[in-house]
Amino acid sequence: MPQLTIDEKALHVGLSAGEKLAALHGNIDVPLSQITGAEVLGKGWWLGLGIRVPGTGLPGLVIAGTYIKAGDRGFASWTRPNQVLQVNLDGHKYTRLVLGVPNAEEWADTINAYITGC
Repeated sequence: MPQLTIDEKALHVGLSAGEKLAALHGNIDVPLSQITGAEVLGKGWWLGLGIRVPGTGLPGLVIAGTYIKAGDRGFASWTRPNQVLQVNLDGHKYTRLVLGVPNAEEWADTINAYITGC
């Protein structure tokens, strides 16, 4: 699962060697100014990702990589049984990050608090 850290400047997404291989991508740092919000996704969330280019996709087991569709470019790194956290972005090369973490609601609350200054 991606290792998330947040500070007053950025959200840092650290990927393990296996996650980097599955996603064909390295770690991601996103300035807080480019985050518009965070939310928890429910069942069937992968159906709206779009076309995977490149990455790994075994729905229900592993979803990793870059996904594109009209007006949307997302990065995903999720493995079962993790919950799904979506971080919405503006002004970044991705429009959203979809991350598998065991405590998605807690992370969504934390990210939203950081970006609103609460």
